[in-house]
Amino acid sequence: MRLPSLLLLIFGLGLVDGHAAMDPKLLLLEQKLSGFEDKDYAVAVERMLGEFELRTGVSLKPGSQQRCGLKVSSESGVGLSTPKPLVRAVSAALLRRGFAQRAITICDSKTEMMKQVGFLPALSTAAQSFEGYPVIVWEQSAAAWAKEPGLRYENQVLPSPGSPPVAWGDPRTSILPKTLTDEVDFWINLPVLSDSKSLGVHGAMAAASLGNISNADRFLENPASAAKAAVEVCAIPKLAKHNFLTILSLERYQVLGGPVFDSTWCRSEKTLLSSANPVIIDFIGLQKINAGRSASGVETIHPEPPIFEQANAGEIRLGTCRPADITLVRLAAP
Repeated sequence: MRLPSLLLLIFGLGLVDGHAAMDPKLLLLEQKLSGFEDKDYAVAVERMLGEFELRTGVSLKPGSQQRCGLKVSSESGVGLSTPKPLVRAVSAALLRRGFAQRAITICDSKTEMMKQVGFLPALSTAAQSFEGYPVIVWEQSAAAWAKEPGLRYENQVLPSPGSPPVAWGDPRTSILPKTLTDEVDFWINLPVLSDSKSLGVHGAMAAASLGNISNADRFLENPASAAKAAVEVCAIPKLAKHNFLTILSLERYQVLGGPVFDSTWCRSEKTLLSSANPVIIDFIGLQKINAGRSASGVETIHPEPPIFEQANAGEIRLGTCRPADITLVRLAAP
């Protein structure tokens, strides 16, 4: 299915007092940045989160768990990871909404990559935190979490020959993050954008799925199995129901050779994109990647990667990327 151009997205008119809040997955916010400093992100993020809450009625305040998660992306290394000013801005906005600092958990899958990009201290003896916020890495806890059947994602794809054995014994099983499934009121996805051999687009859906489980490398060499696994993990109810929002910064994104970092193919735009719908975020990402490729005389990604169709196939409904269904709200730089 060939999806229409992003340019056809319609503009939202906002809520009128007394009208019902809109479905969060039908709202897309585009917030322009004045720059990439902490102060630029702080103002833009607060404005964007306020707009999201106003239009959807979704509260980003503490609930019964009194805890929330920020899922960052570190797998591509220092050159292409979630910008720290974005993490600081979102954390500060959550503090203003009532969360304690110790209740805002920064998380990702691999210890070494979190150290490389600076979300964990280089020395293992130091406190596992980032500027006072606790940090949790999935691979450190996966063996303990594997004892809970509800945290096991089974898929028959095996790791590549020579891969180290998994601590829980079955290499066809990946482990979901208990932190985000059971221990937070909600979590916010803070991915980065690149192309991908396995998924076509490595962005919101990739970060929320393959970037959120242990033993995920087994999918990366097989596009068919990668797309299937990514969609299935994104749709797991106990993980999906807590994923309130995705915020993507285009401060740096990569149009070729990803998700392995290559500065030659990185582009930059002073824009934040935000939605509860990861599919529309990745669809826009595809347009950005293809535009960057075209400008450099490189073949575009075509046909569209199968993950877009699979994201809304059968009983799975991750979110539409049909322009007629989406309300786009463009917010100028403060």
